[in-house]
Amino acid sequence: MSNDADESRTATRREYLQYGVVAGAGLLAGCAGDSQSNAANESASGETPTESTATQTETDSTTTEAADESTETPASRESWTVEMKPRTEITFEQIPESAVVYRADYADMMIALGQGDALVGMQDTQSLPMEMLDELPDVSVAPDGITPLREGGEYDKEVFYEIGADLHLIDPNNAKNYFGFDEADITELGTNVAPWLGSFIRRPQDSIGPNYPYYTLYEAFEKVAAAFRERERYEALATVHDELLMSISEQLPPKAERPTVGLAYLIPGEDYVGSGVFYLNDATQPGMAMKQYHDLGVGNVWERADVSMDGQVNYEALLQADPDVLIAHNAFGYTDSIEEFRTGVVDVMREDELGSQLTAVQNSRVYRGGKNVQGPIINLFQTEIAAKQIYPETFGEWRGLGETPEEERLFDRQRLSAIINGDS
Repeated sequence: MSNDADESRTATRREYLQYGVVAGAGLLAGCAGDSQSNAANESASGETPTESTATQTETDSTTTEAADESTETPASRESWTVEMKPRTEITFEQIPESAVVYRADYADMMIALGQGDALVGMQDTQSLPMEMLDELPDVSVAPDGITPLREGGEYDKEVFYEIGADLHLIDPNNAKNYFGFDEADITELGTNVAPWLGSFIRRPQDSIGPNYPYYTLYEAFEKVAAAFRERERYEALATVHDELLMSISEQLPPKAERPTVGLAYLIPGEDYVGSGVFYLNDATQPGMAMKQYHDLGVGNVWERADVSMDGQVNYEALLQADPDVLIAHNAFGYTDSIEEFRTGVVDVMREDELGSQLTAVQNSRVYRGGKNVQGPIINLFQTEIAAKQIYPETFGEWRGLGETPEEERLFDRQRLSAIINGDS
């Protein structure tokens, strides 16, 4: 990349972006410009408002002899700072008009905050919750307007330049771990294109360090809401979430009467389910990937049965724990429909000599589980899905997305839609 090209790109960045220092990393800082008219009245956790004063101007007045020859009119504006540990902090002076994300968790957050039109780039649009959005009146996102971050399976810095977003809503460590970028690349894009803001929340980042902080889904969501000055929407969505969990918790049976639940990767294909090869999941693992199971009180059935979770396992391991309910973790991500899952997983297990001995198989309680990447919208649906899969007698049978009768829904789609659209 030539120096001339770098200088040209820097010069063409929006004038309201100005950069400072990222806490502990020296990467980037914030967005500058005129603030929104209502910004001065908003504050959120993780958002630190600061005051700045615009350049004073001289205005000649000739309309009256009593008028001063010049009038100094300071126009105050507020900036605000949002920090996401371990390494991003931005001082904003204007709400970002466009943003790039890595995966569906932060994309979901933007859509939930009414910022779907500002979503201009992500890893791939196939992970967007389109079927779930179809259940929400007047809520949509246009995948055709979102640029994939990788071309031909590889990530390229040039794509970030071409998109030219106002904000990279991505943990810089993800850019290193998954994009193949080095520290110089991250600094370059943070300086020449847009600042970084984000933290990996799917699971603990033990590979980076034992003290790597991670946020719960709603802690991260609150930070994103602060960046976009959408405190009111955030609080309304958090209320829907809290009311859903309260309603579910009040109806759960006593612990002694609850079914045992096992999570595992049950992947269609001859190399996996076809060969009796599985990978087990810990439902108690911290992070947003397992949030619905945390909220439903699901434990680690494999650990209780002293089943090793290292690497691949076989039918004997599943039978050792023999859970009442078997959920294929992230099957929404690797199967396209309930029918495909039944044909490629359930029917294959039922026809296997050992698989047919599993209690969950015998009782038709092997389910297609939700995505392992979720934001607030996906999580509301996936909490409802998991509740119905585990407790059908209490919450109604799970039939599939778009197939739940209105009287059996655990949260109000119309209310959620109104919040997202700013009509609540």
